[in-house]
Amino acid sequence: MNEVSLIGLFGALAGVGVVAALLMFGFFFFVKGKEDAKMKVVGLIFLAISLRLAKSIFYFLFEGIAPIGLALGFFGLASIGPLAYLLFAKGENLKNWRFVPHSLLPIGGAIVCFFVSPSPWETVLYKFATGLLALYLVGAWMAFSKQVKADKITGVWYQRLLIALALVWSCFVYQHLSGDMLAYALGAFFCAIVVYWFFFLSLRTPVAMGRTLKINLPDEKVELVQQAFESVGVYKRPGITINELSRDLEIPAYVVSKAVKELYGKSFPETVNHFRIKEVKRALVDPANSNLKIESLAYDVGFSTPSSFYYAFKKHTGVTPTGFQKLYELQSA
Repeated sequence: MNEVSLIGLFGALAGVGVVAALLMFGFFFFVKGKEDAKMKVVGLIFLAISLRLAKSIFYFLFEGIAPIGLALGFFGLASIGPLAYLLFAKGENLKNWRFVPHSLLPIGGAIVCFFVSPSPWETVLYKFATGLLALYLVGAWMAFSKQVKADKITGVWYQRLLIALALVWSCFVYQHLSGDMLAYALGAFFCAIVVYWFFFLSLRTPVAMGRTLKINLPDEKVELVQQAFESVGVYKRPGITINELSRDLEIPAYVVSKAVKELYGKSFPETVNHFRIKEVKRALVDPANSNLKIESLAYDVGFSTPSSFYYAFKKHTGVTPTGFQKLYELQSA
């Protein structure tokens, strides 16, 4: 098989890798993302990988629209790192992530690649983004190593995701170091192999496919979680996460999650807001609090901002805090 045929073969196999990455994006973002916001980030990571992997196909097979391929490829490459760091460093506090500074390079670099192509600046930008990706992955790994894992299987799955991202990065480095077109195509093929591996790994993993694990909860652990909410009032701690409570109680995070579900029929964040709103409702109708601002009551029960409080209150009660007070007064008259 001659060199041109090999390049075509590796390009076709890389194309299948793009399809696999897009399938994972759709599944994690639109299906699993309904249950867990972190899975949406996983989906976006694979969308970014698919864009970077597709760049080679655009650039070498569709020369007429190469600038579009270069721009989309750069946007994908420069987005992988920030998304990985978001996933592993922020965990459950995704809403507190300030993503704008991290989006400047993907957006700005993509614009430059589109308008200046062909230009040596493209190579400079791609190499810079590849180097920066390494730093993001190191930060993500350090954050992951400090986390309390929900359970062994979940921890292993996320660990393998990080390994897959590191392997994808090494494929990009190989492409930069390659001196000819065949080696570059081979790098794209290696990247696709990593995507295949993680795709089939996810098909066999309960974390990804949603198969639940049977867990017998010790009564004493359930009681600890119940006391934390009903006696200690752990929900009053601003920004409390399941990992923090897990460390406080010295029990695994997945046990905390299952205990909360068993006790209250809700997820951990839903339960936290349930107790917060319940206490605010009592305070709103207490005459002793008539001179207090509604926002101060929200801060007292653990809400960090007025906007998050008003949103949660309306979601749980269907009315605003002021509307709730008026309804109470009408019913009490």
